[in-house]
Amino acid sequence: MAERSPPDLLGNKNHSPPSVLLAIPEYPQFPPPTLPPSTSRQLVISQPQNPSVATFRSGTYVVQVPKDQIYHVPPPENAYIVERHQDPSRKRKRPLCCNLYCIGILAFIVLLVVMLVTIFSVMFAKSENPKFSVERVVVHSKSNGRPDYSLTLRVRNPNSRVAIVYNGGGASLHFKQKTIANGKYPSLTQGTGKSKEVTIVVHGANVILPKEIKKSLGVSESSSSTKKVQVSLSLNMNIPARLRIGTLKSRSMKFHATCDITVDELSKRTKVLKQECETQRK
Repeated sequence: MAERSPPDLLGNKNHSPPSVLLAIPEYPQFPPPTLPPSTSRQLVISQPQNPSVATFRSGTYVVQVPKDQIYHVPPPENAYIVERHQDPSRKRKRPLCCNLYCIGILAFIVLLVVMLVTIFSVMFAKSENPKFSVERVVVHSKSNGRPDYSLTLRVRNPNSRVAIVYNGGGASLHFKQKTIANGKYPSLTQGTGKSKEVTIVVHGANVILPKEIKKSLGVSESSSSTKKVQVSLSLNMNIPARLRIGTLKSRSMKFHATCDITVDELSKRTKVLKQECETQRK
């Protein structure tokens, strides 16, 4: 049986691309019949008038066709996998031991902070209140009948590790629970174990002075005698403050101090006969 290669359908004789061989199904083997040479079937190709169209007769033949070039497009998942493995900025997962180490350090820092806060809180709570004492009282008489009172105090911080920061405050002078003068306590910082003199000036209130105060001042109209009498006064102070250890400060608190004073007279040469001060923390 003869095998021939038919011409290209477009009339091209040269075939550069590779060829594909079509397999012919196998049939039972029979002895070929004896035929005269003139009766063998041959592939005859007639050239039509139109060279682009070929006419074939029936027969057995091998056809060579160009191999198609197919471009395979990968699925999108492959691109994501490649990008994930090639991205240098992606951080690798840290091992479990590193995570446990970081957690341990964080827990230690938190525990240390809690311990320090607890220690400082206990120190602030156990700290002592400041001590006040009245050393001098000077009365400045005025023409309007409302004198000013200048009181010199000795303020002592009994704490050896805690400083006190005073943020100002109010002060008032009383006689038998009646306010006769008002003023302010100054702002200051007192170091550990320090003692300091503080002067407070309270101005006479717009009230009618008791006759005992007038007698002690020597301005009594009922008596022409210039004899002055001793009086007992009370000085009240409300002072906002904070305790401090180094750079760490406590919450804001208030010291309420009361000083009971007994003087021989109310003048520029007043002498303090007796004084007692008490301080409470609020």
